[in-house]
Amino acid sequence: MMSNAGIAQDQGMGAAVSEREQPEKLFRTAADALIFAFNYSMQQQGRPLADRMASPGGRTGKGLSGNDGAAQAGMIWYELQQMPEIEVAVLIARFAPRSMPCTCTNACCSGYTPNPTWNDAVRTLEQFAQTLLAGHLSNYRLRRRLVEKAIGLKIEIKALSKECGVTEKTVGAHWRIIKEWMNGTPAIHPVSRTDRARSEYANVGNAAESVPAVDGLISTARKNADRLLSSLDFIGEV
Repeated sequence: MMSNAGIAQDQGMGAAVSEREQPEKLFRTAADALIFAFNYSMQQQGRPLADRMASPGGRTGKGLSGNDGAAQAGMIWYELQQMPEIEVAVLIARFAPRSMPCTCTNACCSGYTPNPTWNDAVRTLEQFAQTLLAGHLSNYRLRRRLVEKAIGLKIEIKALSKECGVTEKTVGAHWRIIKEWMNGTPAIHPVSRTDRARSEYANVGNAAESVPAVDGLISTARKNADRLLSSLDFIGEV
């Protein structure tokens, strides 16, 4: 019969093995994982194949370097391939860096160059926005800048009207369409006249019944990415 000491030792060894078998959580959220994957991909652009194999990439986070980093980035990208192209584009536009370091050493170089992956994603969104604005007088520059505004760039309506040579009214009308598509619409809750008077800025609308919030493209894409990436064992709360 095994002694109590022997049983305790076996239990301790079993617990240690169990802990080793549990994969390390490298990213707390899906957003953290997306930022890593997009940054890793950007770092590999323009690097010779032999250079990538010899040094696949610098350490970008907890344990994320070399072939391990490449594997993790690859798994994240694989899951994203199950999403519609427009949703992947908005995730790249929202989480990928807009520029990347440039080492050309030319006199005119600022030290950075546009990230082509981010640029292509914004272009995809701009092209889709063109269909939303069918019947409206719009131009490429205006559509692109409004898409950039929707994903978080600080762009003022007044400045944009001057930049694109259109009226502020036109920019505002187009912005409402792009904003609703990208960011969705909030819920509307009808209230009594008394409550309306108490809350000057309440979002009450004119509907007789409550109107639920509607997800925009950004929210829809993030929810789908959360669902897909939650299957990866290195993403999630510790």
